[in-house]
Amino acid sequence: MKPVTYYDLKYLPNSSLKEKFERNINWMLSLTADQLLYNYRKNAGLDTKGATPLTVWESPDFFFRGHFTGHYLSGASKTIVMLKNTDPKDAHINDLKKRVDDIVAGLEQVQVELSKTSEYPGFLAAEPEKRWDNLEKLRFNGNHYVPYYAIQKLMDGLMDAYEYTNNKTALTLVKNLTSYIEKRIAHLTFETIAKMLDTRWYQGVGHYVFHQEFGAMHRTLLRLYELTDKQNKDYFELAEKFDRKWFDDMLIKNEDKLGYYSMHSNTELVGAEGMLSYYHLTGDDKYKQGVENYMDWMHNGHELPTKGISGRSAYPAPADYGSELYDYPEMQFKHLSKLNGESCCSHDLNYLSFELFADTKNPQLMDDYEIRFANAIMAQQNNDSAIAEYLYNLSVAPNSVKHFDRGGFWCCVGSGTERHATLVDGIYYEDDNDIYVAQYFDSILDLNHRHLKITQDSHYPDQHFAHLTVESATEDDFTIYVRVPSWSKQTEILVNGKAFKAEPQNGFVAIKQNWAGTNEITINFDFELRYETMKDRFNRIAIYYGPLLLAAQTEDLAASTVPASKYLEKLTKVEGKNNFELAGTDVIFKTLPEIPGETPYNVYVKVPDEPVVKTIDAQNDSAEGTDSTHEWTLAVDPDKKNYLKITYQAINDDIYSFQIENNDDVLFTQTMTKEEWPEDSYYIYPLPEKVTNGHDKLNIQIKPLDYEGSNYDVASINKIETLVSTK
Repeated sequence: MKPVTYYDLKYLPNSSLKEKFERNINWMLSLTADQLLYNYRKNAGLDTKGATPLTVWESPDFFFRGHFTGHYLSGASKTIVMLKNTDPKDAHINDLKKRVDDIVAGLEQVQVELSKTSEYPGFLAAEPEKRWDNLEKLRFNGNHYVPYYAIQKLMDGLMDAYEYTNNKTALTLVKNLTSYIEKRIAHLTFETIAKMLDTRWYQGVGHYVFHQEFGAMHRTLLRLYELTDKQNKDYFELAEKFDRKWFDDMLIKNEDKLGYYSMHSNTELVGAEGMLSYYHLTGDDKYKQGVENYMDWMHNGHELPTKGISGRSAYPAPADYGSELYDYPEMQFKHLSKLNGESCCSHDLNYLSFELFADTKNPQLMDDYEIRFANAIMAQQNNDSAIAEYLYNLSVAPNSVKHFDRGGFWCCVGSGTERHATLVDGIYYEDDNDIYVAQYFDSILDLNHRHLKITQDSHYPDQHFAHLTVESATEDDFTIYVRVPSWSKQTEILVNGKAFKAEPQNGFVAIKQNWAGTNEITINFDFELRYETMKDRFNRIAIYYGPLLLAAQTEDLAASTVPASKYLEKLTKVEGKNNFELAGTDVIFKTLPEIPGETPYNVYVKVPDEPVVKTIDAQNDSAEGTDSTHEWTLAVDPDKKNYLKITYQAINDDIYSFQIENNDDVLFTQTMTKEEWPEDSYYIYPLPEKVTNGHDKLNIQIKPLDYEGSNYDVASINKIETLVSTK
């Protein structure tokens, strides 16, 4: 099975996806080629043509720059394809094509000029060559210089310009730059390359670990190898130098240490994309299995209510530097205490989901894709601007806001600009002669070679049904597989107005018939209010209506005095909208795309503790374990899900950081400060099942963290408990 190509897809007129697509076009046309070339020309000492430079991450004095130009080339090139699919005479086609060609021509001049002074010919970047020198010497001065990250985006953008607009110069530039990279890498030892590409902030040692982001270099070089008909084996071998055996092994062996290593969410996500590309090229099945394991980790342990990822790490600085990191699986309460949900991750997770779905037909991937698309991706553009949001705020604290910086040119502004060109991908798949319809967003599939067209026009999920019109000019017997979302408990399918009775198999219902002429499929979904309890704090719930995450658009949402199920009964649907009024208040729960920027909202509702666990052991400093030795033997249930709950005593102004171990194996890392004291003084730690399966006790030890040359203290413990699931 394979996803259909961009050439087979069209936007439905007057749809919300088409509106966002057009808004993105206007955003791209507001920028000039000279602006996008400014930093490249300046780096080469060329005339910047009087252009106004871009800002923040693309300002001329920022410590890395150039990535957005690559995203722009990708977005513009794919937009040209989508416009041609609908109207080959659309005036925006020539406007965007001229920008692409002008940028490529300008980059060609830059590459020629830089090659006069660079160590090897072919150098092309918006940053000085010394960035690579420092990287190879493992120099770090506090700024996250990421030169490979920036040029990887440029390489992908140039390859898109070649593949989708037939700009042959663009491919030549990539080949020249790849030759430059190959020569740089050739003189490095295996050990230096391994250190240079190591993304583990913490490795169980006390000294600082060099850290670098290098984007999707592995995947991008494999793409170049494939795009050039696999003629140059050097491309494949260079790509393999950007692979990391320890990372591959972690995924293949199904050992989720993303939080333990304090790893960067999107760097590892595109690392998984590289593994899947490697599988597609070589057929080595263990790499596909590793990616499947990774996506299971996301689903079960790392995804937020939007099905996006990223937040705080478990460590002190510098291994906790914001909102782009992993924590330990199922640890969300502190993970979400600041900004989180990086938009790049949502786009890349959906890309990886539809690629992997074509290999596995796993419906869970498409269920998560749907929720992520409807809540994270559809909310990335502000309601009045195409400037894409960098980070969401699904904080457990009240008064979150979506913050749109008009001039940030963050990574997510780049990925948003690129991915809003192709919002209708990931919906349709071909499996020999059969068609899989995995999503129900407004779109048109036009398979000209089969004289087959499928139109979806129900404005789902604003409306609670899907409507597919299937038009075939030939007598064609095949099967259309339609997905039944796991959240829809009672789903009704009609074919040409008549009920179609069939049970879903692996998440899909198969409709096989002769599709000659015009036929219609209607799918009525069971939209109901439901809630999910936070995995490590049982007094927080997120509320959904079908696939839609609801947020209270208000300041200081009051805690509920009634249980979660009763709270849902207090919500009344607003006529004609997917909004709900909270009884006795003026609070409205809305979907994230509807909430304007800079407006306070609350995703999590505080409720009385859900009865999902019971205590099976509790000890304190006067029990068997003592606070001075930090050791306890605690009972667990060998057959159920278990949790560790630790209630801490008040601390002073120091930073406390320590590791919670079982028989000397690290289970969790915890960092605490007086300013970020946990609500009610406790944290809950969901225990991995492999730790408790077949065991009736844990030997818990808590040890100070040795990191960055600092030996931190253990916070004083008032009580330690083990909890077991009541399910």
